[in-house]
Amino acid sequence: MDFPSIRVTALLALLTVGGCSDRDRSDPAESLAQGKRYATGQGVPRDMHEAIQQFETAARGGNREAALELVVIFDEGKDAARDPATLAKWLKVAAELGDATSALRLARLTDRGEGVIADPAQAVRLYRIAAEAGNADAALELGVRMADGLGVAADGAGAVVWLERAAKANLSQAARTLGVLYSQGSGVPENQTAATDWFRSAAEKGDAISQHHFAVRLLQGVGVTPDPAQALEWFRLAAAQEFVEAQVMLAQSLRDGVGGPADATEAAKWFERAGTSGSAPAQLQLARMYERGDGIARNTAEAARWFKLAADQGSVAASISLGMLHSAGDGVAKDGQAAARYFLAAAERGDADAQLLLGRLLLNGEGVSPNAREAAAWFDRASLTGSAAAQYELARLYEFGAGIPADNAEASRLYALSANQGYADACHVLGVRYDYGNNVPESDLEAARWYQLAAEQGVPDSKFQLGVLFERGDGVPQNEEIAAQYYLDAAEQGLDWAQFCLGQLYRRGVGVPFDQTTAYAWLNISASAGNGAAAHERNQLRGKLTKDEISSAQDISLKLLKVTPQVALANRQRFAPPGHKRAGAALTGTMLPSDRTRDLIGGTNSSRGASDSGSSSKSRPPRGRSPSQR
Repeated sequence: MDFPSIRVTALLALLTVGGCSDRDRSDPAESLAQGKRYATGQGVPRDMHEAIQQFETAARGGNREAALELVVIFDEGKDAARDPATLAKWLKVAAELGDATSALRLARLTDRGEGVIADPAQAVRLYRIAAEAGNADAALELGVRMADGLGVAADGAGAVVWLERAAKANLSQAARTLGVLYSQGSGVPENQTAATDWFRSAAEKGDAISQHHFAVRLLQGVGVTPDPAQALEWFRLAAAQEFVEAQVMLAQSLRDGVGGPADATEAAKWFERAGTSGSAPAQLQLARMYERGDGIARNTAEAARWFKLAADQGSVAASISLGMLHSAGDGVAKDGQAAARYFLAAAERGDADAQLLLGRLLLNGEGVSPNAREAAAWFDRASLTGSAAAQYELARLYEFGAGIPADNAEASRLYALSANQGYADACHVLGVRYDYGNNVPESDLEAARWYQLAAEQGVPDSKFQLGVLFERGDGVPQNEEIAAQYYLDAAEQGLDWAQFCLGQLYRRGVGVPFDQTTAYAWLNISASAGNGAAAHERNQLRGKLTKDEISSAQDISLKLLKVTPQVALANRQRFAPPGHKRAGAALTGTMLPSDRTRDLIGGTNSSRGASDSGSSSKSRPPRGRSPSQR
């Protein structure tokens, strides 16, 4: 389509190259015909050099067809070396002679700086020329640049005009861009219904990105009535075109049964397809399915492989999961250093969970050199994000002066912050502090309240302490039957003082039936855990039982615990002081992790750490406090 107006004088000035010649004064139409004869060898020997000369003469004379012949020659590079600069020159001539397609091509070259100096503003002018001549592709390009402010001042309203022209020509990208503008209210009033309609229009033309956007809107009910089933089908169409985000959404919907029956097997296939294309979210989700055996056979080695792919792309969640697998030796070699490296990668990016896990590894020396100071620094970082677990861990270090100066007031503050978020272990410790008036007013009532919160989350020590309070009637109504039930719950989880107290109740027939055989059984278990008081009472009771009763009690002892010996031991040690502190480590008030963390993880530090843990099996007074908590 010809441009509406071309100023001849300007055109002649543009086309004049060098001086005039007889060839330049030739009839353009005749020069064009002569050029074609030389190009094809019709009636004359084929001679591309002469053909080019004739085409140039015709083009300089204002013949658009000749300019287009030259564009083809210098673009294809068949009969002359491909020359971007010369190509751009003749595209410019053809554009000025009214060829909209040439204007569009020249605009794109100008955008890229190919054969001409890159000039976004000049590119926009050329797009406008082509668009005004009716070229839909140019209208699209112009609309996009006006929307984004590329080479021209941002103009959302003007962008919509050009994009609508392009959309009417069935260009799906134009409809998609209109959907984005209306959804964001960019240059036009926000209109989610209009946005959805435009996304639908582009989706129906097969645009995968729009199919994905339309599906998301159907799923969430944005600008349209929610329809998960229809959303699933649009996700499937976009996924089939290898649009990775749609593959991930399709997999999630299939896994969770959104829009149709759950199908974990197909979900895993789509996650794998997207993961193979490099999608870190897909790799992470597939790894979790393998780790849990969610719809596919559990395979932690395969989970670790996918976690690593996602972690290598910077996925914090994948780094943490991979670190946990290495820490447990599940599907990969048990390797504390590898676990710490993965935790460190996530911790340095500000993830509180990773900071907490790294701090615990450093505190306990699990596969790395123990260092309570570095552990405290990482706990501190995590606690500042509001992590209840980190606040608790840091409070313990302040309480026992492990790696940092002891500060009981700061410990109380942190325990309270953690407990007020419902963190079970902090609730228990706060209960102990109220029980003994440790930096807080002594209050059996408050102690019982915090013990109850912890007990409801399964903390054996709190169940035991509640048993003590109910047995004595401290802060709660005295009730030996309730006390016996709390003792039983804690005793079954391996708590030796709960076993001792329960045995004593059976021995006296208080809150439970009088039963010396059962009493002996519980005292025997407690004594086996190293409780000296229980051993003494058991030995006192032995003389009152027959051999058969003792044999029966010993048989019963083997069946009373509801946890493994390992879990029972962990329960007894749950509130022991922090396990490791470097011998002679200087106490410091700074709470910034140092480069030493990386040294410790890498194993380059040869200094030996000394255990400074509290006793895990010391005899405790009947109310169950460790000496450090009294």
